[in-house]
Amino acid sequence: MTKKAHGKKGFATEELLREYFLRAGFFVIRGTSLLYDQLELTDVDLWIYERSATLARRRTIIDVKDKQRPQAAERLFFVSGLGKTIGVEGVGVATTDKNPKLRALARKNKVLWIDGDDLQRLKSSNKLLQGGRLTDEDFFSIVDDLDKKRGGRHYRIQIDRIKSAVADRFGASSANLALDAFQVFSNEAIKSHPKSDAASALTRISFFAAALAAAALDFASADTALRPVAERRKHMANAIRFGENVEGTYDKLEWAEMALREYSNNGASIASQIRTGFERDINQVPAEEFAEIVVRLSNTNSLFDIARTLEYAAYRVDEVSFDSLPTEAKSFVGALLDFSKQDRKLFSAASPTGTWCPSSLDSSGEEEEAEEIIETGEQGNLIL
Repeated sequence: MTKKAHGKKGFATEELLREYFLRAGFFVIRGTSLLYDQLELTDVDLWIYERSATLARRRTIIDVKDKQRPQAAERLFFVSGLGKTIGVEGVGVATTDKNPKLRALARKNKVLWIDGDDLQRLKSSNKLLQGGRLTDEDFFSIVDDLDKKRGGRHYRIQIDRIKSAVADRFGASSANLALDAFQVFSNEAIKSHPKSDAASALTRISFFAAALAAAALDFASADTALRPVAERRKHMANAIRFGENVEGTYDKLEWAEMALREYSNNGASIASQIRTGFERDINQVPAEEFAEIVVRLSNTNSLFDIARTLEYAAYRVDEVSFDSLPTEAKSFVGALLDFSKQDRKLFSAASPTGTWCPSSLDSSGEEEEAEEIIETGEQGNLIL
């Protein structure tokens, strides 16, 4: 699965906007594909997640068209429909079109509108894209090189899969997939020669999977944010174990049992064996301890901040080691390693020797303005 090509200029504009919203304090993913039964339907240029309060979570998708003929009106209606389909709270369009009538139409339909004048101000900013971060093209070039050396597209497919889940299954389900991917990547990192290019690449994509897991678990935590702590722990443990609601999982199990009893010789015995084995394996997942950590971190912005920190670590040009991560981010990755039954010391030994740059996530004054833009669906005066 590859991202639909629309020219280097369009990619550069996506990176520019991602940098703007990252600097404003949001969690941002670029190039998230929407799949249906392995068929790629479309892609979301920018997927933005924000947490502004204990209960307040907001997802916004932005369609980016930096073209001579951007077909802005068509994109406005397209992104509005896509937003309703995948159930996000906000949608937006970034376009080179400067027609004020389209701005009014966007406002009427509660669509964030970033027009040609806004894009030009962003492109002329000295603060944005000053280096330090890999572009998506650079990031996936590292992944593709790793796949090439090991034969196949295993790692690229895994990353595309967990990114795709963010588009339409963000929450417990996408967190579960990201946790599985982290287990694979971290295990492969430990098996690689310490400090090698392979170990470095695998550490990088381990951080990325951990970032997606942290963001998704933060979103999932909102459902029970005001409930008693014991109930919140149980809810989170079930989310970690099942990746969806418990009732839905057991409904599927019961349907399979009924089919076996109806259509298979000795079906009742087979169904009983399946249920016993399923519950045994589920109970062996050490979810409670990890759930307790997640619940504690989700009481504040900590889990959201960890997601942003780990995303930055994954995309930083200068490599970041496990040991040099900020304390909370390192503790979260350590908890993921424990949950995945991986050795922290071995993962640390495998990871690169790069250091952390503590000022790289500063919002530089853009956060308040960007929050207003997302909330009102208006472009405002972009702070540069």
